[in-house]
Amino acid sequence: MAKLATQQAPAPAVPRRFLLSASAWGVIAGALLAFDGGAALASRWSGATLALVHAMALGFLGNAMFGSLLQFLPVAAGVRVRGGRGAALWLHGSLNAGALLLVAAFRWPALLSPQWGGMVLAMTFVLLAALVLPGMRVAEGQRFLRWGMGGAVVAALVAAMLGLSLALALSGRWTLPLAPLTDAHAGWGVLGWVLALLAAVARVVMPMFQGTSTTSTRAQGAWQAALYVLLLAALAMASRGVALPGLRIGAGLLGLAFAMAGLWLQLRASKLRDAPLTLFWRAGFVALAAAACALLAGGEANALRAGVLALGIGLPLLVTGMQLEIVAFLGWIGLQRRCGRGVRLPGVQLLLPERDKATVLALHGASALALLAALARPAAAHAAGLALGLAHAAAFAALCGVGWREGRFVGEREAGE
Repeated sequence: MAKLATQQAPAPAVPRRFLLSASAWGVIAGALLAFDGGAALASRWSGATLALVHAMALGFLGNAMFGSLLQFLPVAAGVRVRGGRGAALWLHGSLNAGALLLVAAFRWPALLSPQWGGMVLAMTFVLLAALVLPGMRVAEGQRFLRWGMGGAVVAALVAAMLGLSLALALSGRWTLPLAPLTDAHAGWGVLGWVLALLAAVARVVMPMFQGTSTTSTRAQGAWQAALYVLLLAALAMASRGVALPGLRIGAGLLGLAFAMAGLWLQLRASKLRDAPLTLFWRAGFVALAAAACALLAGGEANALRAGVLALGIGLPLLVTGMQLEIVAFLGWIGLQRRCGRGVRLPGVQLLLPERDKATVLALHGASALALLAALARPAAAHAAGLALGLAHAAAFAALCGVGWREGRFVGEREAGE
């Protein structure tokens, strides 16, 4: 099990800024769905759908992945991230500006071209790679963990370049085969970036916070190899203007393997921790398994169902559970640095109480049910959007509560001196 080097953690405000922004984007995604209703779930090619997908993929998941990396790399993997706070501010600003430009371009195509958001986002992912990959290469120890995370960052860069190409094509600058490149872009973004990064982080998160064992290095290495072989094949075929036969089947099998491995680890744990994080991840694994089965079933309608199950339910459950833990931990690190040694600090569980986590989990469960109802009955999509926005608003409030409790503790201590 990896040891946490808290003394190497960045200033708590650095990753916390990304993690709070992630939940804010979840609220924006809910608002988009509430406004557009069934139109956002009717076709993967509609502007409303593309806006909603990128609000979740770039706004919510992107901010969460960036913030988690900036915290996780130095603390758990011993990797020095270049640039310090100034570079992190640029990274945060460009990611959110690019996501906002792209979502607006998809939602209101007459007002804005997607090329601007695509260019800003491509530069953002180049900056991310420049900040983290050199440190991953020279760091010592945790080699398999670093390789897994490094592969995910490279996949994110490939996805960003494919996204820029598609944005230029949609803007009329280039002529490209949109359908196969879109599939390749989605594969590199969701599988190669988000899922591969979660798989790497799970090797630390699940044993440390949930009490499970870890998957074998050989099994996880084979899964990663199969994933990138599939994605490289999809990219090679897309560059020739044709889709890779069996891409959806391969993606479904890899997603199913990830989800079932997580559930199996939880099932086999001798002392599984009955905590909200465990329940967040269990529900997330179930939703991802259902998304994988929808992909395996084939068909355009099932592809939409898979997208809702993965981007709207499964991945947000996994990420939100970790958001709550990370921000509470950041609050404790902040108190430790502000108060110094010899001061009895409130525990992490006091900075973010279990009841707050349980409330967020319950609202995400309600949002999941509402989204499933919207798939069956498009008229329910407006209500599903409200439920989605409420779930992420509750997460945002819970995360802000950590800062409030941190400030209250410092204020009471200063008043007592």
